[in-house]
Amino acid sequence: MNRQFHLTILGSNSAIPAYGRFPTSQILKVNGKSFLIDCGEGSQIRMSQYKIKKNSINYIFISHLHGDHVYGLPGLLTSMSLNSRKTPLEIFGPPGLKRLLSTVFELSKAYFSYQLNIHEYSSDRKLVILELDDIKVSLFPVFHRIETYGFLFEEKLSQKNIRKEVIEQYSMSIEEIKSVKNGADLLRGETVIANSELTLTAPKSVSYAYCSDSAPDERILSSIQDVNVLYFETTYLEDMLDQAKRRGHSTSRGAALMALNANAKLLVTGHYSSRYRDPEDFRFEVEEIFKPVVIGRDGEMVNILDFE
Repeated sequence: MNRQFHLTILGSNSAIPAYGRFPTSQILKVNGKSFLIDCGEGSQIRMSQYKIKKNSINYIFISHLHGDHVYGLPGLLTSMSLNSRKTPLEIFGPPGLKRLLSTVFELSKAYFSYQLNIHEYSSDRKLVILELDDIKVSLFPVFHRIETYGFLFEEKLSQKNIRKEVIEQYSMSIEEIKSVKNGADLLRGETVIANSELTLTAPKSVSYAYCSDSAPDERILSSIQDVNVLYFETTYLEDMLDQAKRRGHSTSRGAALMALNANAKLLVTGHYSSRYRDPEDFRFEVEEIFKPVVIGRDGEMVNILDFE
């Protein structure tokens, strides 16, 4: 399978929908698996518009329990059942997520056609919460008004790519191919063919960090250092710095400094206050400090592999 590490922004606004923008939600696709990150109001509508199948979602990550990040979740989960989902679903989030969902489902007498597994975490440091063959997901604390977490998605590349022509040249067996892909040399009589002559230069693994909602804080940097693509909220422009500090949010300048100090290769902005009609207003302040930047909007797509 060709590598896939692709982000689609479903919602880019903060507390309320405004100017055609829905509250925060994203889909990250990695090698055929779909990860939903937060689930604000309108997420299902965006999935339909962007041709993302609800039942294709394998894992859901909730950063915190403010409504603009979670109010779309009960509806999505029940829609999956109405669409006859059978595959179990794993949800990761902060303490209280189970109680929130169970209260909604109990009062509405919701029925589920699939197994729903909710994992709650509380940690003061970076913590691996999911590890698959090709990706590792960690949470780490960020700094908002309530308990909130960022998420780091790290690609795992376990095997080298073998040169096609050497398979025929050395009449390699299946076991020899597997061994070479895992880094071994090849023996032919008393001759040792070095692994470097048999394989292509391995691609570098990539990573994506999601930070919303949060004030810019140097304590986050150790969890996101050298990340390829960083999403860091930009709720306000710099003239609203005092309000950003009071509400546990970041300005455009704050996000840019986080990207710079983290040595990120790309910054994606988002979580805009409804006071701003055009998110393009954020570009100038960000680019004074950090480039390149993608001004995140509903429907924006980023191929993270482009930033290896």
